[in-house]
Amino acid sequence: MDSSEALAHVLEVVEVALRSWQPEATGFLDPDERLAVEPVLQQRSGLHWRRSGGITPAERQRLLLAREELPLMDVPMDFALVELKGNFLFDPAELEDFEAALLTTGVDPRGWGDVILLRDNGAQVIATPACAAALDGRTMQVRTVVVEASAVSWGQLRHQPRQPRTITTVEASCRLDAVASAGLGLSRARMAAAVSAGRVRLNGRTVLRPHTELQVGDVVVLRGRGELHVQSRTLTRRQRWRLQLLRC
Repeated sequence: MDSSEALAHVLEVVEVALRSWQPEATGFLDPDERLAVEPVLQQRSGLHWRRSGGITPAERQRLLLAREELPLMDVPMDFALVELKGNFLFDPAELEDFEAALLTTGVDPRGWGDVILLRDNGAQVIATPACAAALDGRTMQVRTVVVEASAVSWGQLRHQPRQPRTITTVEASCRLDAVASAGLGLSRARMAAAVSAGRVRLNGRTVLRPHTELQVGDVVVLRGRGELHVQSRTLTRRQRWRLQLLRC
């Protein structure tokens, strides 16, 4: 959904929370949507919120909203887990393939959050309990593979947070596609294609130009691949750039 739709959705939840004097949760929002929505929420007096996506880190997150008088830290936000099981040994699927399949189900996309890839076995999806119930038992096609969705216990979650790793690389330029391909471990062509497709965020906002120059302090996020922090860049004697990157 676009930012205007996301804002309308969130403001509707805000009104319910203010009227009921009870914390209320939104559906899942993309990072760009949160960047558009949260400044508007900051202008509303008597309101506070926290966000969570069920896992850490999470790209798609829900907001839990309430009057300032009500505590939020100990209020649970309900999440469920859906497994999309199939054999992808001969036709590996990417994050976008699973998201495209989920969209064909007609289930409200605000009901599902991050997709956790399980290599040859399919994926798991963080969802609201209502979304998990709606998807349970459904079949869908992901690329050439027919998968069955099933609600599973949270104890079966297979999310493994990445361990931070420092990377040093020397590049001819500080272009986004060149630096991020080296730091995130994929070809420059694939990185450029990911940028052009809107899968990459720079400092929290979607960036569409592969030639964007990176500066120290910039944070690049490729959906499904993690974060890349530019920690330093130094020009060498051969007029190349030595960069220190932190991959999370």
